Amino acid sequence: MDCSMTSSVLSANYNTILFEFGVTLVTSKILYALLRNVYQPRVFSDLLLGIILAQFRVLSITNAINLVFGKIGSFIFAPYLFALGVEMDPFALLDGPTGDAVVAYAGILSTCVLVTLFHTPVMQDKGGIVHELSLRAFLGLAVALSNTASPVLTRLATDLKIAKTNVGRLAVGAGVTSDLVTTLLIALGSMVWRDSDADGTGPGAFRQPALTAAVLVVVVMSGFVSRAMADWVDGRNPEGRRMRGFDLSLVALVAATLCWFSSVLRLDVNMAAFLVGLAFPSEGRVSRLLVSKINFVLSSFVLPLYVAHVCLSLRQTTDDIEASGLTRHEGLRVYVMNLPFPWWKVFFVTAMGTLGKLVGCAGVGLLQGLGWLEALALGMLLNVKGYFHIYCALAAFEAGIITDKSFMAIIFMVALNVAVTPMVGMGIASWARRSVQWRLMGLQHHDPATELRLVVGLHGPQDVPTLAFLMETLRWGAGNGELACYAVDMVQLTDQTAATIVKGGGFDGVTVVDEEVSEMRKFIGEALDAYQADCRGDSDKVKVRRLLALSSFPDMHSDICICAEDAMAALILLPFHKTQCLDGTMDAGHFGFRLVNQKVLQLAPCSVGIMVDRGFGKQRSSTMTIPDAPQSTVVVVFIGGADDREALTLASFMCKHPGVRLTALRIVQNATAQARAKARTSLFESKSRRNIQQPASVLGQEELQAQADDKFFAEFYRKHVAGNKAVGYLEKHVADGAELVSVLRRMQGEYRLFVVGRGRDRNSVLTEGLEEWAECLELGPVGDILASSDFSATASVLIVQQYDAKKHYKVIDEEFMPL
Repeated sequence: MDCSMTSSVLSANYNTILFEFGVTLVTSKILYALLRNVYQPRVFSDLLLGIILAQFRVLSITNAINLVFGKIGSFIFAPYLFALGVEMDPFALLDGPTGDAVVAYAGILSTCVLVTLFHTPVMQDKGGIVHELSLRAFLGLAVALSNTASPVLTRLATDLKIAKTNVGRLAVGAGVTSDLVTTLLIALGSMVWRDSDADGTGPGAFRQPALTAAVLVVVVMSGFVSRAMADWVDGRNPEGRRMRGFDLSLVALVAATLCWFSSVLRLDVNMAAFLVGLAFPSEGRVSRLLVSKINFVLSSFVLPLYVAHVCLSLRQTTDDIEASGLTRHEGLRVYVMNLPFPWWKVFFVTAMGTLGKLVGCAGVGLLQGLGWLEALALGMLLNVKGYFHIYCALAAFEAGIITDKSFMAIIFMVALNVAVTPMVGMGIASWARRSVQWRLMGLQHHDPATELRLVVGLHGPQDVPTLAFLMETLRWGAGNGELACYAVDMVQLTDQTAATIVKGGGFDGVTVVDEEVSEMRKFIGEALDAYQADCRGDSDKVKVRRLLALSSFPDMHSDICICAEDAMAALILLPFHKTQCLDGTMDAGHFGFRLVNQKVLQLAPCSVGIMVDRGFGKQRSSTMTIPDAPQSTVVVVFIGGADDREALTLASFMCKHPGVRLTALRIVQNATAQARAKARTSLFESKSRRNIQQPASVLGQEELQAQADDKFFAEFYRKHVAGNKAVGYLEKHVADGAELVSVLRRMQGEYRLFVVGRGRDRNSVLTEGLEEWAECLELGPVGDILASSDFSATASVLIVQQYDAKKHYKVIDEEFMPL
């Protein structure tokens, strides 16, 4: 059908076209909503719909989708590749190979080697997968099978909550690298082998290098133009205000113009869009919004129709129709899948891609310390396919590189691959959660060989210096020095902030354009950037991710707890709800933040620390990473109990930092207190003999706790105190709470930070009666005294609570729970 006839058909049947488009889009959304419950990505629902339309010949009377996409199909995939290029950083290839990159390179190399070994059955003019016997066909198949659909993989990792597991993080990083390298190779290949070369009308021997050089010049020019454009638009649209639609449209017009310049130089417009996207800055507000808008239009309207067009293209060629015994008239309505199906091609292509990824990625994963199951899961995740493979199959089919049956086999291979990959991801998520159940989340049970993960709540930029210093000191004692911090900006959701929420922007999926909130978040970001810059040579070991908890105060704790659970964090650090006034006293505090702290302490999936700041961070913010800076004096108070053991563990992490001078203070019962404790024990035993309701295991648990305290402190003393080590040691014998408070008051001028346990399970005679005078019970009896206004104006306090597994898991007998 020529162009004039196509135009007349489109003009005469626009109502039918709109109806078919509407039915396709609505059905695609319904399928995606249903399949999303089993974690199937959008590409699978689009493929399933397209196969159904082709198999049952639905909407094939006028074939409106093919008519429309037959006119615009040559450039309809360009926005997808442009957005893909913008999200990637090509300069990462120039850096030293990271663990993610090594996995990606190994997967690409092993797949290409496997295709080379089986090139004989693959490349045959009759019966093979590749119809064209040429170098470009061979390399194109090898690189396409090596490609990983990074957008699909990233979405799966997010939905399945495996992005923060070791396998998930490695897979996402390697997937982006693999996608970047293979797509770039295909783009460069399209410059070497142009479509017009096959019919002898391509550029001559001298024009070919000139055109290639011209394309590279346009791409380099695109980098300068796009960065200048982004800076100009950012200047007209400050952070925190709505982006002007005209400015964003102007950026999109400039990008389209640059793509057109590359296509004029006889480069495929889709590959030109990818190269121009690579030249665009990957960071910045303009790029984020542009990619967000493009992806919304693509996923909502373009891609479902494009996949339907690809599947409806599965018609028989004339030769195959005549070979099957049908007439030419009958063959016009025959689809490939109505004739003998090439199942061997589907399984052969699937097996080549899967085995290639498994051999390379799993092998490198084993060398990096992963287990067998984790390594195999890594290879399966990196084998995921997506929209780009559908585009490559159609482009190869239209160029005559593959036959129609091979085209159909590749389409079914993509569908099969995408359907299976979420099952692998679900297995990884299940395995990770089971491993977490057996691994108590807290500093005491932290594996020194892994990175330390913290969730840090921030009320404002004033909280960053103190909490950043705590993070830095904890990083030094975490084993390998790696730290992953999830900084959560705690913003109350009010009617005013709700009216200023803009969806689709920022690193949280939404942007709050309220000036006060945006200014606060800007200052927090600058303070965190300054902390990372101060890390100097260890900046690659410190990863800070910004998050936003935009909720009402009664619900804000759930955002923090969910973040800690997804990140498998060892500790949550939160600021105290009171701040210090100019006269040194503490103000009345914010009731909303106090409610958040109380609920986090009650429901947290890991250990929790509440920081009462009295200027500790302001003194250390400028010297936290300087070894010769004056040391901060820190004292950890140990009375007994699980919370005190967690506090002692945290202090043992801090003492390895050169800017910290730690002292361990152990509070011991004197003779008077021991007599009172013995009398109380005798009273409990007499009540038990008289059948008065008393927990049978109370006395046994107290003895076990005391034994655990002695053993734990003895191990701490051996590692950090004995042998003239850097940690000091004090031991105070007291009789009751009054003497305990007196001891602490005498030390308030000597130390800048007190680290204490909350003392939930502490049943000591030394703290009896202190709860009656407590103002903030959530801090525990000792923590409340240290945080009160009449204690000190210079000593900050960190109250630590150990993760309690009994709250989250059904415990038959506490005897089986570790202390």
